[in-house]
Order: sequence, then structure tokens, then C-alpha cells
Amino acid sequence: MNDYLFRVGVSRKVHLLIAALFCFLLFPKLLHAQNSRIIKGVVVDKNSDVPLPGVNVYIVGTTVGTITNFDGEYQLDVPYDKTELAFKYIGYIEKIVSIENQTELSVSLDEDVKQLEEIVVVGYGTQERAKVTGAIATVDSEAITSTPVYTADQALQGRATGVSVTNNGSPGSDPIVQIRGVMGTSGNTPLIVVDGIIVQGLGDLNPSDIETMTVLKDASTTAIYGAQGANGVVVVTTKKGKAGEIKIDVDGYRGVQMVQKQHDVMERDDYIKYSKMWGNAAQGRLENEKYSDISKYNTNWQDEIFQQGIIENYNVGLSGGSENTNYRISGNYMNQEGVLKNTGIERFMFRANSNYTKGRLKVAQTFSVSSTDKKPEQTSAGRSALEHAIKMPPYLTAYNASNLGGYQGTDIQLDGQDAENPLRVLEHTEISNRRVNLMGTLSAEVELFQGFSIKGQGGIDYFNYTNELFSPAYDDGSALARPNRALIEKGYGSHAMMTLIGQANYNRKIGKHNINAVAVLERIEKKNMNAGTSSFNEITNEIKNTTNTDLTGGSFAVDYGKLGYLGRVNYDYDGKYLFAASYRRDASSRFGTNNRWAGFYSVSVGWNVLDEAFIPDSEWMSQLKLRASYGSVGNDNIGDYRYSASIVSGNHRYVFSDANGVYQAFGTTAGNLPNPNLKWETTYMTNVGIDLGFFEDRLTLSAEYYKNESDDLLINVRQVSSIGGVNSTQAKNAGSAQVSGFEFNLGVNNQEKALKWAANLNISTMQNRVNDLGGETLFEGYYENNGSILRSIEGEPLRHFYGYQAIGIFRSWEEIYTSPEQTSNTSPGDVKFKDISGPNGKPDGVIDHHDQTIIGNPTPDVVFGFNMDLSYRNFDLNVFFNGTYGNEIYNTTKWYLEGGQRFFNANPKMLNAWTPENKDSNVPRLSESGDNLRTSDRFVEDGSYLRLKNVTLGYTLPKNVLSKYISRCRFYVSGQNLFTLTKYSGLDPEVGAAAASGNNPAETGIDRGNYPTPLTVIGGLQLNF
Repeated sequence: MNDYLFRVGVSRKVHLLIAALFCFLLFPKLLHAQNSRIIKGVVVDKNSDVPLPGVNVYIVGTTVGTITNFDGEYQLDVPYDKTELAFKYIGYIEKIVSIENQTELSVSLDEDVKQLEEIVVVGYGTQERAKVTGAIATVDSEAITSTPVYTADQALQGRATGVSVTNNGSPGSDPIVQIRGVMGTSGNTPLIVVDGIIVQGLGDLNPSDIETMTVLKDASTTAIYGAQGANGVVVVTTKKGKAGEIKIDVDGYRGVQMVQKQHDVMERDDYIKYSKMWGNAAQGRLENEKYSDISKYNTNWQDEIFQQGIIENYNVGLSGGSENTNYRISGNYMNQEGVLKNTGIERFMFRANSNYTKGRLKVAQTFSVSSTDKKPEQTSAGRSALEHAIKMPPYLTAYNASNLGGYQGTDIQLDGQDAENPLRVLEHTEISNRRVNLMGTLSAEVELFQGFSIKGQGGIDYFNYTNELFSPAYDDGSALARPNRALIEKGYGSHAMMTLIGQANYNRKIGKHNINAVAVLERIEKKNMNAGTSSFNEITNEIKNTTNTDLTGGSFAVDYGKLGYLGRVNYDYDGKYLFAASYRRDASSRFGTNNRWAGFYSVSVGWNVLDEAFIPDSEWMSQLKLRASYGSVGNDNIGDYRYSASIVSGNHRYVFSDANGVYQAFGTTAGNLPNPNLKWETTYMTNVGIDLGFFEDRLTLSAEYYKNESDDLLINVRQVSSIGGVNSTQAKNAGSAQVSGFEFNLGVNNQEKALKWAANLNISTMQNRVNDLGGETLFEGYYENNGSILRSIEGEPLRHFYGYQAIGIFRSWEEIYTSPEQTSNTSPGDVKFKDISGPNGKPDGVIDHHDQTIIGNPTPDVVFGFNMDLSYRNFDLNVFFNGTYGNEIYNTTKWYLEGGQRFFNANPKMLNAWTPENKDSNVPRLSESGDNLRTSDRFVEDGSYLRLKNVTLGYTLPKNVLSKYISRCRFYVSGQNLFTLTKYSGLDPEVGAAAASGNNPAETGIDRGNYPTPLTVIGGLQLNF
């Protein structure tokens, strides 16, 4: 009993003890509950109403806080004596909200456009714009997609200071891009880096997938790329997903393209008169009733070859993410018909990007695949289709069903000329250049301790291509007819470039000292392979496979490798004093072991002057930064294996003869002439700049001066033929050149009123000069029987037009006898050329090669662009101009139409050609024997132009008329290349490389009947879900 009572007593004491303990533990909670309340809500993007996960929500004045979940929701216990919550998220403006008596508090955040603009992409990382000490230009996604372009680098035209972009042919052709002018002779194409990996170009990248393109122009930004930074660098960052609900973006447009101008040529009646001026050259056709059915026409051959080409482009993107992951998937279809018949391109693209974060580990990947089918512009006999069109007799019909193939051509015996039917050149041949590209990166970065991380990245740029050409047998009555032979050509090849990067990053802040350091080891391996065959089929037009008839073929494989290691340090003191330095050492397989390695460096400084204490606060000036840089970058663009000897075999024959007859022996001979001492071309870059901002950066101005000097230019130097070798040139470091100029960028931004507008004007100047070519004179741009059009020589601009100066027309024999001697064939009516010099450097009374001089320069003195955006309520308008000033064009189409070199169709003014009865004419006489067609300033024209590049008008539907599933709906119409102001008489002053010259970029500025830039009108729709 006592034991029972004891147990009961103990039990009660235990229960009382537990109850007391419970009350003790609960009391603070109860007390706290009386002094706090639960606040909850949702945080969304103000523009899209999309929930934002990962937003930091904290009590102002404390360190207590939380983050929003995947749906943007949060819940926080807030003491009654705390009255404000702060909401902070990267890329958005921080917001502080008063709690008052609310228990549910939902917030919308505004995107911080200024903060986003303050971060710029540089080599192997990013940097705050305020701390940048180099020359950088950035083009964002909105500008990239504002005009319909096939490749994103076309969008740089007129939008990035110091960048010159020139149209370069039919749809799918890469433009010619030059950063800060032309300087070397071994190519001036900038380096392209996509998501950290070097790639061949931007043709396999959908412009709508690009977030930004950053152009690096001086040593402080390009030296870190070492071997390939001499021509500047274009760094591309593709779009990534953002945390939040799934977003779907749809964008599509469709439109039409057309030529704006045609060459002025003779119609039928005038052409027949012109024929009689050439001794009735076409009488064989015109005076024979047999041909009356095909020679009674008045064909406009330019109308026949040009068309209105349909252009359409459709994009779909899906993106989203959570606190730890984000992703973006996109697809694209583009189909563009050329304005020249049977040209165009069709493209399919797919891209998937994703990022994953787990603690200190970050993993990212990008992947894209594209498939293109291109129909390039066809040429024949070294002439473009346009050249054939402006030369063809207008009296001929384009089609003739009686002829094999269905076309009608010229017969030199009947028509007195040999231009080819341009429709047959374009349409009769079936051609397809198909290409599949795979591009991807994979990276992992781990933070080992605060401020120090290591990163590994691998990337691949791979494509294979199949080029097929089938030209059925045809007989159009011309000398080039193939009535019994179909031509079959096939080419196959691949390109694979693998990049591996190991990187260490260090960031440390010690008081007001900020240090960022990067160390990188990079290895690049590239392999190109190609095989091709050509044959004829003499049996049928139905089989498109290679045969044994006149079968030729060949293949090659090239390996290239580069190894580099580099380091860069950025330092600033309180964001005021800026310093950066980098060093890179590279080895290239294009040089021998004694010169394989080379080092490149850069140093730059900057000063944010307004951060100084002695500078009084200003209401009108918001930015003043001074910066300067100097350094070196490299170039190994000389071709592979040029340092070593090589042997070649194939089409190298020696003819033997004996009593049994003559026969050929195939042999092997020397190829390249070796140069084991070949070494890197090095460019030394100087850049000085100032950045100004006024009225909180509503008005900004940047100005730069640059000077780039290249030494040890990689040049193919001619050697005497007796040395041997198929290639009579030897690669050498044999020269130096320089380019210098100024760059200005003026921006105005007014976003405070109902009418919001922004404008930007950029102007770039450039002057190049050859300092040394090792005693060589380089000639390029060979044209028919008139020698070279382009020359490079010490002390003068690189690749200038070189020829004679025309000073009038000889009116009489007396004038010829009293003038410097031209040629033995000179007659009245011929062009008179200026006697400039002789063997002794003085005029000598003889017109010869000593009288050739600089007659023009295809490189512009000034490149400029002007862009303006306006918006009022739901309407938006974009207007964009671009142009060049100070460049000349060598107009070979004028040579065709006004040269009188042979009997072809011509400009109607040729009906006024000089004759003994028409002595006052300024048009030279018609003659095949004179020297009127020698390269001269007769055919050089001012190539300056101002072009209305783009006008886009858009309207966004109000949100209250949209369904809950659609967050944005915008309609727009757009016109490109609407008008051009120029003195140039050709179709288009934007003259790149011509298909007839193999699209050689060195011939930029020589118009050989180039593909013109079309006028484009489109309508489009953008939807966001």
C-alpha cells in the first residue's frame, strides 16, 4: 500500500514537472505570438506577372528573412515592431514595402535594365561596365532581331562602332566583317566565340537565340585570345532560361524581297542600230528568215533573272526554371528565296540550354543542331548571271522548246557575241549545298572556398556537308552547248573542332581593394576533310550519279592544333582607379618547332574621375571615365604546313615521244616552298578612350582613338620559277602595316514620359597604310586582259585601286601626234591617259606602266549608323540608317556597258560613241584593238552611301483584351533597305565579294555584277504565353 502511494506520488510529481516544463517552453512562443504575425504573399515580374522564385525577402533592419519558392510564394514571421519588408532579386530593382496592418503582401518587381546593362561579357568571364578599361561594343537581342538577317553578324552593321559589315552575295552567304579596318594580307575575319567556345562562324546560329554580341576591339580585351585576336573578337552569349513558370515565346514573320534598280541597257531597236555600228555584227541572225521566230522579241533579261523572293522565319522558345535549375529550348525554321532565280536557303534549327546549381557546384550545357540546304548563285565562264543578262541580245527569246533543255542561246557567228542565256545559267543546273552542324558545350564549376573556384569546359563545333551539282545535257545553239553530255559533280566534307578549357577564378575584396584573377589552360584541335568528284554522263539525263566518263576526283585532310595558357588580373580601388593586365602564350601547328610558341600581353588603366572626393557633386554630369590600353595579339592565318616542304601528285605531266608516238607520264613534284623560320604575325594595339554621361546617363558619349601596328606580316612572296614547286610563292614574315582612327558613340535616352524614345549615333574612321612588304609589291583583283585592279605597296593604303588617269578623248590625229605616246593602235576617239612618270620618276612622253597610280580606295574613311526607338502607349517604332563615306568602287559593270570593248548589249549612251562624223562626243570610239579598257579611273566611282536600313512599326495589344494564357501579343510591319542615297551608278553601293571571283573577300569593292542587297517588306506576330 505504502509502495502504491509512493508510486502515485512520484507519478504526480513527474506529471507536474512535465507540465511545468511544457509551460516554460511554450511561454516564449506564446509571448512571441503576441508580438509578431505571419506575413505571406507572392512575388511576380511586373511586366509579365510571372512568379519569381528565389527572391530574397527580409525584414528591414534585421538579418531575418526567407526566399520565395518555385511559385514565387513566401511566408515570414514578422515582429509587430518591424514595419517594412525588402524584396531583392538579381536583375530587378530592390523594393521596400510598408507592412501596415496587412497579413498578405504580394509584390511586383521591375526589371533593372541599368543593372543588366552594367554587366558586359569579356574573354573567359564578365565584368562591370563601369570597370571596363578596354574598347567594347555590345549589341543586344532586340537589335539583333530587329531586321531579318540570316547570320547574326549582319546585325552588327551600323550598330557597333568600329565594325564594318558588307553584304556578300545570295541568301546564306556570310557577310564580310572587319573590325577597325583592313590591315593584313592574310585575312581579316574576326574570331567568333559562342558561349566560351571558338567556332567557325555564325551561319549555324539562330539570331533569335542570341542574348548579346560583344565586340572586343583593343589589346586589353583581345590579347587574352592570343593567337587569333589580331582581327578583333565577337563574343556571343546565347539566351538562358529564368527561374519561374514555364514561358513560351512565338515569333514569326513573312514577307517579300525585290531588287530596286536595273542597269540601263538598250532595247531591241537601239540594239539593232548598235549592231550596225559594229559592222552589222548581228546580221547573221537578224537578216536570216530561218531565225525570225526566235529573234523577234524585246526581252528584258534583267526582268527574266530577277524575281520577288519570299522570305519567312518562325521561332518557338520554351523556358523556365526553379531555384536551382533553368532551361531554354528553341526551334527555328527559315526559308528565303533569293531575288535572283534559283537561289535561296532553307534552314531548320534546334537549341537546348540548361543550368544547374547545387551548393557550390554549377553545371551548364548548351547544344544546338542545324540543317541547311542552300542554292548558291551560279556563274558560267567567269561571268555572273547578271553580267550575262546585261550583255545578251534583247531580240532573242529566253526559251525555245525546240532546243534540248528548252533555252535559246547566242551563236557568235550569227549574233556577233557569246554572252550566255542567264536563265539557263541559273535554272538549268540543279544544285544543292546541304550542311548539318552540331555545336555544344558542357561546363562544371565548383567553388572550393570563398572567392576561389575552378571550372572545366569542353566544346565542339562540327559540321558535315554534301554539295551536289547536276547539269543535264543541253543545246541552246551556243558554243558552250553540251548536247550529248550531262555534268555531275559531288563534294563531301566535314569540319570538327574540339576545345578543352581548364580555368581557375579568384575574386577577393579587401577593404576598398577589389581583385579578380583568371588563369586558363586551353587546347584546340581541328580537322578538315574533303573529297570531290566530277564526271559526265553521255547516255542519259535521268541518272545523277557519277560515271567513269572523264572522271576526276581528289581529297584532302588537314589537321590543326593550338595549345595556350593565359592569365589575367583586374584590380580596382573603390571602383575609382582601374588596372588590368593579361598574358597569353600560344603554340600553333602552323609553325615549325623553332617558332611554334609566342607570347602576347596587354596592360590597361582607367580612372572614374567623378568618384574623386575633390570633384564636387554635379546634377548634370553623371559619368566621366578615362581609359587607355596597350598590348599585343597574334595571327597564324597563313594556311597549314607552309613551314615545311611538301610534294604533290595528280595533274602534273611530262610529255614523251619516241618512234611509237607521243605519250604523257604522270609524276610527283614539289608543292610548297618550305620556310622553317616562319613565325607569328604580331599586332601591337594602342587605345585611348573617354566615357561621358550627363543627366543620369540620359545623354552619353564615348570617344576612342586607336592605332594598330602589325609586324612580321604573313605574306606569300613570289619566287622565281626555276626554284621549282607547283606553288611559286613562299610564306614569309615580310612586312608591316598599320591602321588608325577614331570612334564616337552618342546616345540619348528619355524614358520618363508617355512618349519614350532613345537614339544612338555611332561613327568610326579608319586609315590604313603599308609600312613594309619586304620589297614586294602585291597585285590582286585580276580582270580579263587588263591586269590587276588592286595593289599593295609600301607607304600607301593596303589594296588600293591602281591604274591610269583618263583625261579626255583624242579628237584628231594632230592631237595624238602632239600628246604623249599611247600605243601604236591609238586613233582619234580613243581615251587620252595622263603622262605621270617615267623610268626616272618624271613624265617622259610615253604612256606605260610608269604612269599607273592610285585611282581609288575601296576601304571607307568613315562608317556610321543611326538608330532611333520610339514608343507611345502600345505603339513602337524603330528607324535605322547606316552608311559609309570616302570609299570608291571599281565598277566593272560600267566597263561592260560603257567600255565598248566588244559587241555586247550596252548602255544607250554608246549609240553616241565617237565617230569621224561625231567628233564632239565624250563617248570613246568602238574598238576591240585600242587600250580604252585598260584599268583606269574611268570605271572608278564614289561608293559612299546613306541607306534607310530598317523601319519597323509595332502595336502591342492591351493586356485586358488578352486571355489569361497570353501575356503579350504584338503585331508589326517592317521594311528593310527602303531607299539609298548614293552617287554610285551600279545596282548597289554595298559591294562585297562576287560569286564570279569565288567570293574572295580581298576583292571587296570590285563590282563584277554582284548580287544586290534587296528591298524587303515583312509582317510579323509575337506571342508570349
